[in-house]
Amino acid sequence: MRSRRLVPSSIPISRAALLVAHVLLCSLPGIVSSKSVILSSIKIFTTHEWMPTKPTIYFHCQGANETILPDVKEKDFLYIFSGEESWQPLTELPEKKCRRCGLYEHNTLKSDDVFDEWELCPSNFVHGKYVRLKRNEFNATFVCPQCTAFGGTNLWLQG
Repeated sequence: MRSRRLVPSSIPISRAALLVAHVLLCSLPGIVSSKSVILSSIKIFTTHEWMPTKPTIYFHCQGANETILPDVKEKDFLYIFSGEESWQPLTELPEKKCRRCGLYEHNTLKSDDVFDEWELCPSNFVHGKYVRLKRNEFNATFVCPQCTAFGGTNLWLQG
């Protein structure tokens, strides 16, 4: 019976070198960690269509494509998402910058209706979670594990 002998690698890598490489890679924005924002839950309280049709709700940030929320069709119903839906993530946040984003409803006869528009910033997220509430319009929870704020609150009420 033959035995194998493990030969140590000819290229020694120290823990210090690995630590330095990790720090360098993490300091380059967008290469290792992106700030992906997903929709965790949403409840709409009203629709803006005059016709009795199912609304088409979408999320949009300036400079990005709109993301249609295909399941969100009923008002006063809480939709909960896993983050693995084909339309997720909603957007990517740049390093230390905000994006102008909003929640909208496609309109058949005139320009699209606006539920709300706001500056979405990494600092809005407390422990990776951000709740946006607009009175009589909607309540939405966004998740961004790479986004953090120190202290404060993550509930933004407008209305």
